[in-house]
Amino acid sequence: MCTNGNSYNSRIETLDIYKGLLIFLVVWGHFMMPLIDREYPVARRLFLLIYSFHMPAFIFLSGYFYYASWKKRGTVFKSICSWIVLYCAMKMLLNCSDILFYGEKKLIPNFLHESYAPWYILVMIIFKLLLLPIEFIQKINKKDTETNNQNIMKGKADMPKELFSDGISIYLIFLIVLSAGFSMLNMPWQEKVGDFLALDRVVSFAPFFYMGMLYKKYLSYGRVSVFEKTNKPLFITGAVLTATFIMFFSIIGPYTRMFYGTWGYILVYENMASIFKSVLNPLRAVFIPYALCIAYFFFVLINKKEFFLTPLLKKFGVYSLPIYVFHRPIRDAFSYYVLNKVSFGRFEEEILIIIMAILSFICCYVLGNRFTDRVCRPF
Repeated sequence: MCTNGNSYNSRIETLDIYKGLLIFLVVWGHFMMPLIDREYPVARRLFLLIYSFHMPAFIFLSGYFYYASWKKRGTVFKSICSWIVLYCAMKMLLNCSDILFYGEKKLIPNFLHESYAPWYILVMIIFKLLLLPIEFIQKINKKDTETNNQNIMKGKADMPKELFSDGISIYLIFLIVLSAGFSMLNMPWQEKVGDFLALDRVVSFAPFFYMGMLYKKYLSYGRVSVFEKTNKPLFITGAVLTATFIMFFSIIGPYTRMFYGTWGYILVYENMASIFKSVLNPLRAVFIPYALCIAYFFFVLINKKEFFLTPLLKKFGVYSLPIYVFHRPIRDAFSYYVLNKVSFGRFEEEILIIIMAILSFICCYVLGNRFTDRVCRPF
């Protein structure tokens, strides 16, 4: 789900291909979600592996892509309004789906509370609005900012010093530390807040968005991106973590609820060590590098060699937003008409996983196009 509009001229092909994989995994994960209640071991393991990295990766890339346009134009309120309209439209669409397939009685959804698919759009709005204070400060210190930019252009800037001493970097680091700290808390007030404005997802995933912005800023100093040149330690770490997750799932399983970005008070109900049930849960801090390493492993894997699906994945990546917005009613219809009414016999789990993968791919192919993309960007 790209957040920087239709800037197709300066796209990075490898990231489009990777975004295509990620949006396919989003759709496939949503299709498989009902299988978790049936406790199918393969589906559960696959589902949670997807959830271990796909949204952190998407949100990191959202921040990565957003930085350039934000640095140039700041927070564009026309774009914010467009995302608010999209959020409300998606809420209405999914409410209709809930009425049709799940017996929902309310004609108008609660727009202030969100814990399902539209949460991504809502948190993107909040992430962008949280950048307004530094924009205001930058306008006041415009002269210092221009001098710093000139030093960068002339190659006079001391990269580490300049990167971590200017206002933007300090503010982004502040947001990363603040949100990471809040996400580790287990406090009674969290239950009262619940899914109001998807604030649990905001604090859980904000570090990834602002780290993406900070990394893009870091690259503006002429550094080579890990997306251009493979970082072997990062890749190997991701491979080891992925293998560990698969092999030791029975041990890791109770800790996987943190993948969803829920409040800390929900995590304490899991069968995890008592150290992770205190006021401050260090699992959140561990999850950030954990998710990014696994995400990078799959990025290198999917871009290692071009294969027959590469052009389609690239298309899915370019049009990931409409795929995200429109796919869930199709999932709901499948669950209602097929999953809940048809038995596939002895190998039901394996058959369903394959059918859902095929349907997810078809959804991406049908929904990912220029027309649907335009519908998702009303302004």
